[in-house]
Amino acid sequence: MNNGHYAHEDVAREEDAREGAAREGKAFKGSVLNSGIFKNSGAKNNAPSKAVRSGKGNGIRLLWASLGVWRRYRNVTGIQTMAAHDVGRGSETLMTFVKGDLFRAARWLSAGARRKALVVTGFYIPHARYPAAETDGPAGAVELCSALRSIGGDAWLVSDAWCEPVVAAAAHGTLPDDHVLIAPGGERFAAWLESVTTLVRARSIDTVIFIERVGPSLDGIPRNMRGMDILEWTAPLSRLASLGLHTIGIGDGGNEIGMGRIARFAIEGAVADGTHIACSVATRELIVAGTSNWGGHALVCAMYSLGCRRLEAILDEAWHRDLLARIAAAGGLDGVTLRNTPTVDGLNEERYYAQIRAMSHRARIRRDTGI
Repeated sequence: MNNGHYAHEDVAREEDAREGAAREGKAFKGSVLNSGIFKNSGAKNNAPSKAVRSGKGNGIRLLWASLGVWRRYRNVTGIQTMAAHDVGRGSETLMTFVKGDLFRAARWLSAGARRKALVVTGFYIPHARYPAAETDGPAGAVELCSALRSIGGDAWLVSDAWCEPVVAAAAHGTLPDDHVLIAPGGERFAAWLESVTTLVRARSIDTVIFIERVGPSLDGIPRNMRGMDILEWTAPLSRLASLGLHTIGIGDGGNEIGMGRIARFAIEGAVADGTHIACSVATRELIVAGTSNWGGHALVCAMYSLGCRRLEAILDEAWHRDLLARIAAAGGLDGVTLRNTPTVDGLNEERYYAQIRAMSHRARIRRDTGI
């Protein structure tokens, strides 16, 4: 199910080109700043010259704009590095294969167009004492839905019947009931998919975001991090990647939808049992994070950094604590401990929220600092 346009061999070539462009950008920035173009008595922080402020000198204005983009790119890559903080699944290594994807995804979502997205999540844990969806994923998904609606777009939260109690509770108070789409399993899935396809056309939905949603490996079987076949408890929501929309994947372990964007050998080398669990479905952009909730928050922080100032409230730690408490109250399980606690992937609260705070702080850095 891997889209040929994002085949593994193309990824390597794209990464080489991207790194080359980054090197050229750094050299370009240095040469321009040293050229004297921006020297202006009394100017601070390399402020543009009088010619730029007065609307003269189109070439100089273009150079200044390019430097602004470069500074924002650097800020977003800093956020990306924080999100990829490794908790034992090779996320820092895997992130290097998709550098720049967070910036591109954020730019797509925060561009002038008001994006409308399906946000797909829910990772069911069938063999826990009290089976339920895990806490990682729904929180990040609701955050993204809230962000898109805050900036004038729209979003529908998508999951399946096994994950419904947790996902619906996460959405409560944030999304209207008709913006939570729950896929049935078995033979009824085809009719449900057709209804979603009709919705996509009717509402001009242009994006699908997958966050912590397990996808099929090469043999078509979805597996959890323990290598367990969970096809029986997983609706084939990866088919939403074939609707012809812009696709973004967010994952932390190699088995989530979107990970097909990374060469299989890379996942095999970085993730335990990667040979069997690696998802074969690619997305246009992929955000690899230590936890998928961090990846979702990184995308929101990147959007804020690119100018979406209406997202300020979502950057607050309290917002995230309230959401995770709601998810746990509905039965959500920590994906590592398999316990019903408001924790994510076995991390204690301080370690988990430290990354949330760090990314939010980075996003709030003023663009004119040059960081």
